[in-house]
Amino acid sequence: MRICFFGTYTIAEGYPVNRVLLKGLRQAGAGVEECRQELWGSRPLHELFRRMGPLSLVRLGCAGVVAWLMLARRYLQVEEHDVVVVGYAGHFDVLLARVLNLWRRRTIVLVAFISLYDTVVVDRSLPVRSWRASLLKAIDRQAFSKADVVLVDTEANGRYYSQLFGLPSSRFRRSFVGEDDDEFRPVAAGAGEREGALQILFFGTYVPLHGIRFILEAAERLLGETDMDFTLIGNGQLYPELRQAAVDRRLENIRFVGEWVSTSELVREIGRCDVCLGIFAMTEKAARVIPYKVFDAMAMRKPVVTMDSPAIRELLRHEATALLCEPGSGESLAHSLLRLRDEPGLADRLAHEGLAHFRKFGCPRAIGYNVLRVLEPVAGLGRQEGD
Repeated sequence: MRICFFGTYTIAEGYPVNRVLLKGLRQAGAGVEECRQELWGSRPLHELFRRMGPLSLVRLGCAGVVAWLMLARRYLQVEEHDVVVVGYAGHFDVLLARVLNLWRRRTIVLVAFISLYDTVVVDRSLPVRSWRASLLKAIDRQAFSKADVVLVDTEANGRYYSQLFGLPSSRFRRSFVGEDDDEFRPVAAGAGEREGALQILFFGTYVPLHGIRFILEAAERLLGETDMDFTLIGNGQLYPELRQAAVDRRLENIRFVGEWVSTSELVREIGRCDVCLGIFAMTEKAARVIPYKVFDAMAMRKPVVTMDSPAIRELLRHEATALLCEPGSGESLAHSLLRLRDEPGLADRLAHEGLAHFRKFGCPRAIGYNVLRVLEPVAGLGRQEGD
């Protein structure tokens, strides 16, 4: 299969989805040619839209026009191909891809592991009756409707997007976000054996779906356990509030690293920990996603504790490849952590099985083969008459 990986897609360090897809498709045997124009830099698209006003949108639009003119020129020089994969974030690029293929029967695939409306408005509890909410919902629907296939991170998200935007469920196909197995690799045998306190790690952006307040609740319940220490890495929307809450509750068993760290430093932190935490919020969004951090931990042979949900059950099984606790329950999380400390062999078994599961479903090669299986029935057919 010949694929053009197209767009202004990000290759920033903190967003590996495009790098994983590119690597995986090539490892799976596809011929892939990149057609990319820089636009976003290291800035996540949803953060740009959350913060910008009308004037900023105009400036971004002008920069986008220049970028898309250059992108169109490059695309006309791309060798013959069957499929156009519009990389993340490609909500606007997919429109250009469709225009450039009006007279061709190439299949257009959009990598859409987020909805702008869902991430900026719903997840952050912003007003749904506002110009920004209406704009983002319209952008999402237009982007999803112009693609023949929309890759989403979970089947649960695919069903949600289908209902939210009134589009056929068959358009949405699951492709796990995965992780790059060159960067995130298992620690050496024996390097993860615990000495001293159980080191518990969370890293993330402090958005509501992470449910970090329940991590604080678990830490408070475990204050009397002198051999359990928490490290929380990252910053974001709820960081000041939660940092102050930890001070007020005298949670001396938590170490905060209130800044972004490089991938290499994050890998070192994961390598030093005994268990990695996922997400825990009692929200619809949290129940529909599998975060990067779960794949990161599995790739490095670390046991995972995260909330039970329909999405996580698409990948993991309780007590087989992870410990799944009740959403929104610091008590349930604390109980799971005590089990990892007290039950002989449990942590090692979960870490081993998690790594095997990552190699089967979450490494680039596995993801590449899965995407090719999705595309084979439709590659080169493009839109059918009347669609």
